[in-house]
Amino acid sequence: MPDIAAKLFPNPTTMIVQLCSTAIMLLLFKKYLWNYVLEFFQKRADFIEGNINDAKAKNEKASEYLLESEKQAKEAAKQYKEIIDQAKEDAVKAKSKIMDEANKQAQEKIEQARHEIESEKLAAQDEMKKEIVDVAVEVATKVMDQNMNTEANKALVDDFVKQVVN
Repeated sequence: MPDIAAKLFPNPTTMIVQLCSTAIMLLLFKKYLWNYVLEFFQKRADFIEGNINDAKAKNEKASEYLLESEKQAKEAAKQYKEIIDQAKEDAVKAKSKIMDEANKQAQEKIEQARHEIESEKLAAQDEMKKEIVDVAVEVATKVMDQNMNTEANKALVDDFVKQVVN
């Protein structure tokens, strides 16, 4: 039967040779490759740090752009409000001007109508005066033609009043 304990534990000479070869490899590695490996890791760290710094710078720039766009949006909203307020003010002024003009025209038409009514009234009064004078002359002529009695004068005046009323 084979010895199991001997197979479980390595041979001490083999172990010492392996440790020595590993140490030699590490020394050679340290002497010839260590600087290149450190340089590679440093470059990699610098590259990652550069990417992080670029990302931070881009993030800050994006934040600045965001603040600027928010500022521009607020300014645009302010200008929009000013334009709307100005338009409302202009509309109120235009409405007031139109109303004033309409009132002025209405007053002018009312005055013109009053003058026309007054002139028509004066013309009608003149016409009535002429007719009254004509009727009075007729009545006077009839009175003169007839006898001068009171009864006839009274009847003549009543007749005249009826004609004027009708």
